[in-house]
Amino acid sequence: MVLKDYQERLLDLLEQLELDMSNLYKLFAEKFPKYADLWATLSEQEILHAKWVKELSDMAKDEKVVFDEKVTRTYTVKKVLEMIQDTYAKTQANKISLITALSICRDFEQSILEKEFYNYFITKDPDAKVLINQIRGDTLDHQIKVKKAWEEERKVAFNMPRKV
Repeated sequence: MVLKDYQERLLDLLEQLELDMSNLYKLFAEKFPKYADLWATLSEQEILHAKWVKELSDMAKDEKVVFDEKVTRTYTVKKVLEMIQDTYAKTQANKISLITALSICRDFEQSILEKEFYNYFITKDPDAKVLINQIRGDTLDHQIKVKKAWEEERKVAFNMPRKV
């Protein structure tokens, strides 16, 4: 089954989503150095994910992988990209706090898991299965790590002595 134009566009957008997330995490590392190691790791992994999405896209074009986007539309991914770009701009302008950055990151990673973007690839090709499972596993790992950092920051915020 040959990819349709809108499917190719959707795959390009998913690749861009991973790259934009990487750039956002790089900025978070600069602005919120307390978690610089976490942000750097996430950023590097998002670059890998973009590479893997490209590989899966190429496999779909070669008909080694079937890409079934289900109900996801390019509009949906474009909206997520806009949110990432908006967050990037606000972070550059110092209008986002650490807890907000962690919340946004947690929500983005959760959104990717809930939308199951990487369950859209159907294959019997063992190399493709490895890529899909790696992206899925990394995304779950990102969510767990970010949630842990978010919970730590939340405790700090709520345990602060109140000013009178």
